[in-house]
Amino acid sequence: MQSTTGVLSDVSFDLISALQNTLEAVTIYDTYIDDCEEAGDDQCRQLFEELKGEEARQAGRLRQEFERLVREGKFQ
Repeated sequence: MQSTTGVLSDVSFDLISALQNTLEAVTIYDTYIDDCEEAGDDQCRQLFEELKGEEARQAGRLRQEFERLVREGKFQ
């Protein structure tokens, strides 16, 4: 089934969108970490570092799934 873009299937579009959103989250966590460091709040900094790590792992899983779709010729 084609997505609303008419260019990609819903699954391909969703995968790309999820990967983009996850990578953006990884990037923004750096700002949050910097804010915590400026405030001298190590506990908050640690929380954001953990969340960033979780997002980075999710981005890796999404990338692997994207690679699988391409490898199997299912990316459309």
